[in-house]
Amino acid sequence: MQVPMLMFLSLALGGCAAVSSLSTSIQQCAVPGEVPSTRPTRVDYRNSNVEVDSYGLTLSWSPHFCNSPAGQSSANRWQCADNRFGFVVHGLWPQSDSARRNDDHPRFCKSPEILDAAVIRPHLCTIPGAQLIQDEWNKHGSCAWPNATAYLDRVENLKGNLTMPDLPAGRTTAGAIRNALVNANRAKGLKADHTAVRVGSGNRFSEIMICYDKKFQFAACSDMGTPDRVEVNVAAKR
Repeated sequence: MQVPMLMFLSLALGGCAAVSSLSTSIQQCAVPGEVPSTRPTRVDYRNSNVEVDSYGLTLSWSPHFCNSPAGQSSANRWQCADNRFGFVVHGLWPQSDSARRNDDHPRFCKSPEILDAAVIRPHLCTIPGAQLIQDEWNKHGSCAWPNATAYLDRVENLKGNLTMPDLPAGRTTAGAIRNALVNANRAKGLKADHTAVRVGSGNRFSEIMICYDKKFQFAACSDMGTPDRVEVNVAAKR
């Protein structure tokens, strides 16, 4: 499975905090009375004939996004001000073993569609954005599922089978974050090599991918992302 690795800085590890796997992430989510309208998904490239060999469920650390300029815009007030999230689903991505770069994976396998609010609403507390839900279906889900509802139901199933650890704000290591998720789900069969940690600029923790085979059993990732020893910064919840 090809997992694009973002650039990271190698920092000293003194004073890093360990991440407890015992406390679970406290979420506060109230579905809005009116689901925001969505715009058409922009098609960047199509790979509709690439075979799906595996899957990656990517869990983003919402405070990382909410501390960015995009997260602080009024368009993302629902996620970043009105509610409180820790880990959220970025997407569930079909992967190709033959991919050598990110745009070699299956993508935009059907003509993009505008999703009805009734399809989007049940999933906003898992994927916290109407536009994000629509885009993830069009870009990725269309390559392995017959419709958006089936795709989003699979996302809910995978996320629901995981226990999400809480992450204290501040300095820690990529390995501590990986271990927190693994320890919380060890009884379910999750191992360290089933995960890939990603960081953004300034070594800010961004997201972690969980890798699955075609039967949605945990599987080894071809690239585990940021090495365990690297110090990273975890953004605080608002």
